[in-house]
Amino acid sequence: MKLSDLTLLSKIAIGLALAGFLFSFTTLNTSSVNGVTDCSFVDYGKLIFGGLAIMVGGLGEVSALRMSAARIPNLLASGGASLVGIFHVLVGLGIIGGPC
Repeated sequence: MKLSDLTLLSKIAIGLALAGFLFSFTTLNTSSVNGVTDCSFVDYGKLIFGGLAIMVGGLGEVSALRMSAARIPNLLASGGASLVGIFHVLVGLGIIGGPC
């Protein structure tokens, strides 16, 4: 598998998935009322780049299914980027590894 085998959509999806590891803009709000602590956490960088990676990765999957040559590398690259995007969205919502 060479980089030249990948379509533009697959390359963009991989780039967006990698950008989710680099860019972060988080909000953390905590409050305590009558001894009950409430916490909310959102990482907008991971949400945005993860969502874009899922969307572009899905488009890359559809375009890879129409290809005759280099179908498998494009399916793997786009599918992997979509999976990393799903991970970023879950982290961005605080479901995985959140401080709350």
